[in-house]
Amino acid sequence: MGHYDDFSIPFKPIFWSFVLCMVLDFIPLGEPFFWLPEFTALLLVYWLVHAPQRIGLFSAFLVGLLMDIGTVAPLGSHALAYCLSSFVMMRHRRQFSMQNYGFQALAVVLVLAANEVVLAAVRWVMEQRFAGWQIFAAPLTAALMWPLLNKIMLYFTNYKRLHR
Repeated sequence: MGHYDDFSIPFKPIFWSFVLCMVLDFIPLGEPFFWLPEFTALLLVYWLVHAPQRIGLFSAFLVGLLMDIGTVAPLGSHALAYCLSSFVMMRHRRQFSMQNYGFQALAVVLVLAANEVVLAAVRWVMEQRFAGWQIFAAPLTAALMWPLLNKIMLYFTNYKRLHR
C-alpha cells in the first residue's frame, strides 16, 4: 500500500462521469445552442488535473474515438484534439492546480479553444467547410462553468470520505 492510496479516486466515478457527459454531448441540440461546450472535453481536463494516475493520453484517445463514433465526426478527429489538449494539460498540471479558479478558467479557455481549432482544421481538410467563429463561444462558456464543475466533482469524489 502506497502513500497516496487513500487519496486515489476509484475508477467507477470517472467512468460514469464520462458516460454522463458523452450522453449530454450526443444529444443533437441544433444551432441555437452553439455556445454549449463539449462536456466530455471539459471533464477530460478536470480528470487530467485531479486524477492523473487514472487518466492519461490513452484514455483521452479512447474517449476521443468514442466521441467520433457518437457524433459521426471523421474518425480520429476528436481523438487527435483530445490527445493534444491532454498533452498540454499533463505538461502543466502542477502549475494549473496551484492557481486560483480565475487563472484555471483562463487556461481552460485556451486548452478548449485549441481543441476547437484542431477540430475545425480537421473539418476543413475533410469536408472543406468552416464552422464559423462561433466555435469559440463554447470554450468561454466552459470557462464560466469551470468553478462550478470543480466544486460539484470534488464534492462527489470526496462524498464517502466526508461522511464517514
